[in-house]
Amino acid sequence: MFEILLIVIGAAGFAYTGYKDLKTTEFPDWVPYGMIAATVAIKFFAAVFVSDYSILSASVINGLLLLGIGYILYLTGSWADGDAFVLGALGFLFPLKTALFNPVYLLPLPIMLISNVFMLGGIYMVIYAVMIGVKNRRVFSELGKDLVKNSKNLILAVLGISVFAFGSAYLMAKSFGIEPNAALLSIPASFVIYSAFLLLLWRYVKIIDQKMFVRRIHASKLRYGDIPVTARLLRMPDPALIRKLRAKGGYIKIKEGVRFTPVFLIAFLFSLVYGDAVYWILKSLAG
Repeated sequence: MFEILLIVIGAAGFAYTGYKDLKTTEFPDWVPYGMIAATVAIKFFAAVFVSDYSILSASVINGLLLLGIGYILYLTGSWADGDAFVLGALGFLFPLKTALFNPVYLLPLPIMLISNVFMLGGIYMVIYAVMIGVKNRRVFSELGKDLVKNSKNLILAVLGISVFAFGSAYLMAKSFGIEPNAALLSIPASFVIYSAFLLLLWRYVKIIDQKMFVRRIHASKLRYGDIPVTARLLRMPDPALIRKLRAKGGYIKIKEGVRFTPVFLIAFLFSLVYGDAVYWILKSLAG
């Protein structure tokens, strides 16, 4: 019974924040606060009911750890303050054991939740960035110009990675008395191709960040939820600052970012049903 309530709170809360983020780029602060408060209350009653207070303590430890990590990422400008509390809500919800699913945990729980968020989030961000490019074809022309401009550095980076990868493979093969062969060379070759793809993706995301996520609007159109480019942190300005900027007039540049909040619903459901994404990746690689 308690587990079902927690699943409903998690699914509904993450779905709502994800929907609001996609639709308006913001969500009410009370949603993650409410999720955390409701989760702690349910875990407390569950602990009292079965006389096992580790249920509550494990939840609080996970929640505070993830909230702390989320807040550090906020302070470094990696994401908005609301995301920190949504990540914290994810931490408070776990451990969440139910007979409905049989998840596999390889890493310690807090690390597993963080890795699931960022591994699944990486896939989400690639899809998100590609969709932006499909909708705005000028992104690809800008990417072409950027690749030509930075071609020397990119070629040097790929050459450096190639020397490192093939050199390491050769030295390891020699140390184990293995003769270089096609199967062995395929490992560093795959690493070089993957690294080149990441370099290309990095430049692509950089173009999107510079060309698509910055808009110039008149100060009179500034609304709550718009973040000025000059802001040090990804935090929405308070109403008093918005009124001041509107009164000042002129134009202002605002920035957006990848609407990342839907990832928390994906990570919650994946962690609940399957468990550790690292385990499943390793299993698929092992065949």
